[in-house]
This record gives sequence, structure tokens and C-alpha cells, in this order.
Amino acid sequence: MLPSTPQVQAVYGGGIIPALRSLPANLAKSTVCIDSTTLDVTVSQQVVKDVIATGAQMVDAPVSGGVTGAKAGTLSFLVGGTDASFEAVHPILSLMGQRIVHCGPAGAGLGAKICNNLILGVQQIVAAEAMLLGQKLGLDPATLSNVIGSSTGNCWSVTVNNPVPSALPGNSPPCERDYDGGFASALMEKDMGLASDLASQTQTALPLGNAARKLYYDMMEQQPELARKDFSSVYCFIKAM
Repeated sequence: MLPSTPQVQAVYGGGIIPALRSLPANLAKSTVCIDSTTLDVTVSQQVVKDVIATGAQMVDAPVSGGVTGAKAGTLSFLVGGTDASFEAVHPILSLMGQRIVHCGPAGAGLGAKICNNLILGVQQIVAAEAMLLGQKLGLDPATLSNVIGSSTGNCWSVTVNNPVPSALPGNSPPCERDYDGGFASALMEKDMGLASDLASQTQTALPLGNAARKLYYDMMEQQPELARKDFSSVYCFIKAM
């Protein structure tokens, strides 16, 4: 797993693919590359083609579940690739994750991950807005979190990644650690940018998605220290408005 598109291009183009080309045919044929980076779908598909040209196999297998899921071994792997390559990697991914989903051909795993994070990026912002509004109305954060978590507004951004300290008694979301750990705001903005790029390519309107991406971008421009913090720190940015 690498940060994003440029790193994948450099690592595969400058190292892995030349190494695969140097392998005997039987060894290349038995090699499977698993890339869990969230990156540009078109670039990923080209890398897969280049790997397959060496005789090896490759899948895109981004993860969902965050740091909490990684520690608990409950990650979901969203896999894109051929049936044969999926069967080859399934036993390996099962050692690290709980749900291994074959989303379709090369690039499909990435597409699913980007769509998921598009929702998550918007969801975390509105969760922050609701938690802030509730406190302004005199509601206790833990009480409000419990109400939302058992009502139609229930979502991961409230019940697991709540941005307000003390809102989840007995739990330790990033907000309890000054928003350290978790999923960095810079990575969320990057993933939402990937969604925006795909939307442009497919002529899909993303009114909320693009607005949310701009909010994360503005947050990092005005408060650069939040770029490395968990993306739930968007609560701090909204609170200061």
C-alpha cells in the first residue's frame, strides 16, 4: 500500500515490473501482485496491464475499515481483477481481513473504494455539523451521539469516528487523542479528488461531494496542521468558523 498515484507509478515502473521481466517464465506466472493503494483508476488499470504482460497476475485491493479495522483484523478488501487472480489472492487477504469482495475486473475494487470514501467524506462533515449544532442547543454530546446512533441518522462518523471528545464513553476515537491516528485529512481530500476526476470522466454531477472536497481543501490551506490529523478534525475547522 502506497500513498497515491505517483508512488505506484514509480515503484512498479521503476522496480517491480523490470524485476518481473527478469524472472524465468514459470516464476513470473506464479507471481501475483496485490496493490492496496487508493489511486487513479486509469493508472491502476495500466499498471495491471503492464504486470500481466510480464506473465504475472495483479489485483487492485484497496481496504475499508480504517486503523480500527486493521488492528482488529476486520478489514474489508475490495478486489478488482480476473476470477483466477481473485482466487489466488483470497487466502492471503483472508489473513488480514474479514470480508474479501470481488468487485469485478481490474479497477473495480478502486471504483468501489472511491465511491465509499465519497460518502464517508460528506458524512463526516455533516456529523460534525450536527454534533456542533446539538451542543449549541444544550445537548450533551454522549446523549446526542446515542440518539443519532439509534435513529435514522445512524452512521459510522457518529457511532465510531465521532469528532467530539466524550461523545463515545468507553471508546477511543481519534478526537480523544487530539485527532492523531486514524485517516489523515490529506488522504480524504485526495480520495475525494479521485472521485471528482471520475465524475468528470463519466459526466456525473457531485454537488455535495465537490463541496465537501473544497471544505477539506480549505481546512488544510487555513490550518495546515490538520492535514495529518484524522479527517474528523474537520469538526475543529467548522467550529472555528
